[in-house]
Amino acid sequence: MNIDLGNVETTALIPLSNRASETKRKNPRVRDPKAVEIIENLGVDTKNYDKLVTHECVIARTIMFDEEMKRLIGEYPNAVCVNMGCGLDNRFERVDNGKIRWFDVDLPDSIAVRKKVYEETERRRMIAGNVTEKDWIPTVKNVVREKTVVFIAEGLFMYFSKEEQRTILRNLVSEFGSGYLLVEMMRPSMMDEKKHDTVKHTGAKFGWGTKSGKEFEALEPKLSLVSEHSFSEQMKKSTLASRIVGVLTAKINNRLAVFQWGRSIEGA
Repeated sequence: MNIDLGNVETTALIPLSNRASETKRKNPRVRDPKAVEIIENLGVDTKNYDKLVTHECVIARTIMFDEEMKRLIGEYPNAVCVNMGCGLDNRFERVDNGKIRWFDVDLPDSIAVRKKVYEETERRRMIAGNVTEKDWIPTVKNVVREKTVVFIAEGLFMYFSKEEQRTILRNLVSEFGSGYLLVEMMRPSMMDEKKHDTVKHTGAKFGWGTKSGKEFEALEPKLSLVSEHSFSEQMKKSTLASRIVGVLTAKINNRLAVFQWGRSIEGA
């Protein structure tokens, strides 16, 4: 399979490679057969994308995002879920309850690759668009209506400037009366690509980092921080290697922050 991805979009190969290699382990913490299939079909050398520290962080991140999504879907079984900057992620398969509507949103080159390996269905669609703009939003709004909407931003916001992040947040709260946002947050001290054992191989550049999710509330006052947890918390519950990495990275690791705005409809 031939792929043509930009520098930031190439970072999608990092979590994909790590989920694939984890799936092939004897006792995988994350099962993603589709990731294995894609990596094998791509025929790319993943040695620069699957390093120890990144692997443990990606697996912990995947587990935490999946668990939070399952919790919200349990509360809102008819929710509309939007995976922004989805890359080649297959979260829909891992959290689907048979009722939710799902949109995978990413830049045109990423969506072009996705369409080679994923099929759209009535409940799962792909949208080519820039998350800093509004061109993709009407397609989602046509489906949301009275349903609760959940936005996912895993491995995304750290590649944008402070103003670009403000724009994304403003677009979400202005176009959708209520909703949730699950976002990965990176500390300012880690906004250096050379400090990352895999990102440094992609050519991608980081933007703006945060010390606390409260900084998002300052960017967009309608947002309310529900929770914020370091990936190290999950890593300390896992394998020996993961626990060691979790302890060593506890003060610098990325976090999963959950925000809410408006008033979601119970059960919707």
